[in-house]
Amino acid sequence: MGYDNMESLSTGIEGLDVLMDGGYPKGKGILVTGPPGSGKTILGLHFLHRSCLEGRKCIMILTRELTEDILNQSRSLKLDLEPFLENGQLSIRNVFEDKMNKIKFVSKFGKGLCSVDTDIIEYLSAISSEVDAVVIDNIGVMAINYDIKEFADEFSSISIILLKHECTSLFIMDEDSYNLTHRLAGYMAFGLIRLMSQENFSSGKTKQYLYIEKMRAKAVPVKYSLFDITPEGMRIITGMK
Repeated sequence: MGYDNMESLSTGIEGLDVLMDGGYPKGKGILVTGPPGSGKTILGLHFLHRSCLEGRKCIMILTRELTEDILNQSRSLKLDLEPFLENGQLSIRNVFEDKMNKIKFVSKFGKGLCSVDTDIIEYLSAISSEVDAVVIDNIGVMAINYDIKEFADEFSSISIILLKHECTSLFIMDEDSYNLTHRLAGYMAFGLIRLMSQENFSSGKTKQYLYIEKMRAKAVPVKYSLFDITPEGMRIITGMK
């Protein structure tokens, strides 16, 4: 399929769909990075909620957050994921919680913590061909566990698995880990969205911006778009056509 007729999947945010000419490129991997509290996870929740509403099968892989906290956040933003979890349309795999359970298990039998390993690839190795949308939040953990070459190899392997399954994927990555790994993931991903905040100390207010730094196959605007987080999630304020 050529880029001219590439399909898109909705981001779940009307203003962002407009900016991106329909949404995320279907079957491709998009990196989302930014500082803590900038809205990275919310972008993922919007995407999963819309994809589930449109009948797609989805997977969310969590590496730092508790599943219960993510479900509570989705409910608070009127992006409730629990019904889709209950009917099997959405699957949530939690690396962090699984690791804690393994630690409890090996400790019980007197084994060392070195016997506990966490690998996102393990969760993707048995992925169903029916899966359409994947969100991994947060791949920044790999910046702690691996050196630069190992990180690049791991991220490349994850990307290839998802590309072969034609999954439209969001890779959430905190800004510190992104910079620590020399921004390699931004070069390797099909698209890159950066979220940032600008504080005005005199007024005490903070402005939040979204910048589509790279999006192959898309004629995206080369500018920062102002957004805010509302009780119903992210809303693009400027940058809409």
